[in-house]
Amino acid sequence: MEIDDRPVPDVIIAAFCRLVDHLDGKSILDAAAGMATIFQGHRVIAQNVPVARQRIKSLLNTDRHLDTYTTVLLRCAAGLANDVVVVLSDVALRIGFSDLASYFGEADFLASALLDERKSVRDLAHEFIAKWDCTNSDNARREAAAIATRFNYSSFFENVKGLLGDDLLSVSHMHGDHDQVAKHKQDKVLASVKSELDRITKKGEREGKGFQDKITGKQKEIDRLSNDLLAIRNQSKIRDEELSHANRENAELQSSLQQGIEQGVRNALSAKLRQWLVPAMDVERVLEGARQSDLVCQVVEALERQRAADLHYGNRVALTLLIEERRRLLAEIQRARVEALNPLPELRGIAVQLEREIGDLVGCLGLPGGEIGTSTSGIFARINEAQSLDELSKVRQFIQQAAVFELFGVVDLNLLYRAVDSKAGFLYDKAELLSEHEAGHPKSRFFLRQALARGYPFRLFIDGHNVLFALENIFGQYFVNGLPEAKARVALTDRLDRVFDKPGPDVLLYFDGNDQNQHTISDQMRVMYSGGTGKHRTDEAILANLTYLTQSGSSTPICLVTRDADFARQAREMGVNIIDPREFAVSIDL
Repeated sequence: MEIDDRPVPDVIIAAFCRLVDHLDGKSILDAAAGMATIFQGHRVIAQNVPVARQRIKSLLNTDRHLDTYTTVLLRCAAGLANDVVVVLSDVALRIGFSDLASYFGEADFLASALLDERKSVRDLAHEFIAKWDCTNSDNARREAAAIATRFNYSSFFENVKGLLGDDLLSVSHMHGDHDQVAKHKQDKVLASVKSELDRITKKGEREGKGFQDKITGKQKEIDRLSNDLLAIRNQSKIRDEELSHANRENAELQSSLQQGIEQGVRNALSAKLRQWLVPAMDVERVLEGARQSDLVCQVVEALERQRAADLHYGNRVALTLLIEERRRLLAEIQRARVEALNPLPELRGIAVQLEREIGDLVGCLGLPGGEIGTSTSGIFARINEAQSLDELSKVRQFIQQAAVFELFGVVDLNLLYRAVDSKAGFLYDKAELLSEHEAGHPKSRFFLRQALARGYPFRLFIDGHNVLFALENIFGQYFVNGLPEAKARVALTDRLDRVFDKPGPDVLLYFDGNDQNQHTISDQMRVMYSGGTGKHRTDEAILANLTYLTQSGSSTPICLVTRDADFARQAREMGVNIIDPREFAVSIDL
């Protein structure tokens, strides 16, 4: 505890507690208005005074500062030392402070001095405490000191009284009128407490009235706004009805106009038809004669006779036409599967049947199989048709495996990853998987962008050099002799720091390094150097960290960005989500 921002020894706090024992029940009941916590959970009645007394002692032992209400209440306690301090003047106390403390007992006398309203008296007490060895002030020593000073006390008091006049009461008078002075003091303190409580109560009533007036004003404003909103809604309803009526009239006018146009065209044709019908018939007869003698007609006729004479030739031509027709239909089916917002499930089966029939027909003709349909368009169709994240996950795994063997170009691969990411976002929004399973691992690997946007926690391990080599088209300008230099590491670190700038992710970017150390880039990102020698140093450091996290039972989702197949397999067996560097770059717009 501190008084005047100065510490108070425990022995003086114990003296305060003894003063609490001398408080009468009425004083404690009167103090309940300003110290509500001392009766918290109990009624303010005489039977509960012991509970309040114990809580006041607890406050004295736990609070850092002695509050005003507790100070005023302790001044009500009866005690000889307290009465002497209140009666004596500043000069008298300064002259005989040490003797008075020894006579009445240091702890009790100092407690009374620290409760005095005069700061000069409290300063005298603090000065005495600074020089006082409270650890050796036991009862025997205090009693011996008190006996030694009582003999000189009367003469000391008379001298002080002669110096100060009537400001100082004699010891005998103080002892004789002890009860009367104590009662006078107590009444004075209680009157002060009641006056302060009345002032606080009136202030609270004034502030309460002000708050009530503000609430009334706000309620009137709310009522006014509600009426305005109701009027606006009624006006909007009227406008909607007027708009609907106008739309109907417009539709009727459009229909009437169309009918008028058609009737006018018919009338115009009837009037003009006679003028050009006969010449047109003459032109048709001339054209028919030209057709009969035209070389094209001769070719067509010759081909027809060739088909009739050579069945094999006719069948091949028919099969070729069937193949072309099926290829055209297959292209339409593939376009529908890719572009439809909600493609029908049976389109996939139809496409498979068409591909099978085209293959059979091509085989019958003995022609090379060729490319029935582009592989990328088929994959785009499968992505668009996925109805769940599990189906999309299988397509994603196929793309990753194909990327390892470089079966796709960089442009096609980026487009496929973007299509997968877009479809995954659509499925997440549709199923709201993240909001349902935010405490555990997500059901699919497609959560990085969603988790980053929504601030969900996850751990992301990045094999730095692996990413730099995989994204050489981005960071190749920092390569020397085909190897990434320090500028490449800095560029990758800066880009990731700009991406992961919000709470949620815990990003660990690993690089090979002879000395094992780490650098904190931000609250979300750290750069780790593996240390050691030899190959796969970074892989071993990441696997050690993953092993520790999985064995500790961490529920935070974990991702690993790498294109090392063997390393990815070991991490995947631990339940880690594997992300290809190119897919990672597309997902976070690197």
